[in-house]
Amino acid sequence: QPQANLWFGKSDDLWQWGKATGWGGPWWETAVKAGEPSDPFLMTGFEHKCLHVRHDGGDGARVTVQVDFMGQGQWVDYETLTLKGGYAYHVFPTGFSAHWVRVVADRAGTATAQFAYT
Repeated sequence: QPQANLWFGKSDDLWQWGKATGWGGPWWETAVKAGEPSDPFLMTGFEHKCLHVRHDGGDGARVTVQVDFMGQGQWVDYETLTLKGGYAYHVFPTGFSAHWVRVVADRAGTATAQFAYT
């Protein structure tokens, strides 16, 4: 049925459609607690990655980016962003790879953390 919107093919056929892209993140106008990590967010499989962070805690609020390189629950601090005007962004080096990423705010408040992957 053409209206069923089903595609049948091989996984290798997907590469003909181009590289994977996407966006999303663990927080979207979310009430966050100081020192409490976000849910993990998938990071592997994308060449270019950028993180955008907003927090209503004002200037000086900090958000630490933590990564789990091997997907085994071993989190390490990667970068701490200091927000100016409640906003900061980070562009990861081309080809940077970790299985999972999460963010931790140093202040309670309402925050957004969204990744753009290309």
